[in-house]
Amino acid sequence: MTTAQAPEQSRPSATPLRPLPDQREQWIAHRNPIPFAEAAQRVLDSHAADGDRDDLAAHDLRTWAFGGVDGTMAVVPVPLPGRSALAPIPLRELGFSQLCQRVGAPPAYIRALPAKLQVANMNWGLAREKQAALLRIGGGECRAVVSDRYSALDDALVLEVLHDVLDRAGFLDDALVRATAVGTSTILRITVPSEGVAVKVGDVIEYGLDIGNSEVGLRSVQVTPITYRLMCTNGMRAWKSEAGLRMRHIGDPKRLREQLRDAVPVAFAEARGDIERWRRATDVLIDNALDEVESLRAFGLGQAEIQAVGRQIAQTGALLPANTSNETLTQLLAVPTTVFEMANALTATARDRADVASRLTLEETAHRYLSRRTA
Repeated sequence: MTTAQAPEQSRPSATPLRPLPDQREQWIAHRNPIPFAEAAQRVLDSHAADGDRDDLAAHDLRTWAFGGVDGTMAVVPVPLPGRSALAPIPLRELGFSQLCQRVGAPPAYIRALPAKLQVANMNWGLAREKQAALLRIGGGECRAVVSDRYSALDDALVLEVLHDVLDRAGFLDDALVRATAVGTSTILRITVPSEGVAVKVGDVIEYGLDIGNSEVGLRSVQVTPITYRLMCTNGMRAWKSEAGLRMRHIGDPKRLREQLRDAVPVAFAEARGDIERWRRATDVLIDNALDEVESLRAFGLGQAEIQAVGRQIAQTGALLPANTSNETLTQLLAVPTTVFEMANALTATARDRADVASRLTLEETAHRYLSRRTA
């Protein structure tokens, strides 16, 4: 492709082009839970603040070009005869990574190249073979490059259907939202406060479910049973569930209502059963907390996570000094504990995670641990 076919670059430079940031990811915990309708509106307001949504079909990526505008990565349809010229569309982080995947280019490698080599490599990849894609636009920027088979089960539709499903299942008045995640993925953590159970004196755990979705190809529509401990606002997600729903964004959107209608009541019921696991965990004793923490490596935890869980356990038994060495922490952990405290240390470590994906993964690890130790 010629330079004229790609978005203009005012001055060729060895400095790499950069994508724009994605919609800001946030996990918002509601210590005072809010009604479903209010939480749904907050999600939609967050999307509105990110910019007007639109979709643009790319029937053949060979007729598109990659380049830069003011140092920002962008794509544009090549101005072929009979087709009106469009302004370049800036790429966000995720859109750039997904475009790289479609043309078979490693995103990290392309990101580090000088601008001219970025343009040459990406345009060579775009020109290789015919393939279609759907560009998901937000505020005039390309937030995602997904398959042309992608079925747009966007949050507005999912939340509308879920409202109807909760209402018909009799949960809408009692169910409240304990947390909301917005950004490239959306999650509503819904519990039933009126049916919370005290597994220990003054220690109430609620059951509920996470409703997850992504408008940009990162997540299927998901229903996952959860429990939520009020004392420390820790959540736990089912790592393996007969009630869980994973519905890909492919096919007929009309099936969403039917699948959610079946999945939601079953997920609530399974989550209710997990409270009994918590109750049993209070009676399962562990002779040495240090040995149990170290055994968590079998669940895939790394050294940093092991230490974080150890600190959480130490804090439950004694005041943890501000500057705790590994040796001091080891001494503090040479005490008995319970499976309940260990599982809660895992969920507390998850709560302190900055990014949503690793938070949810660790919450599922906690459920896997609790399930095995109370079986």
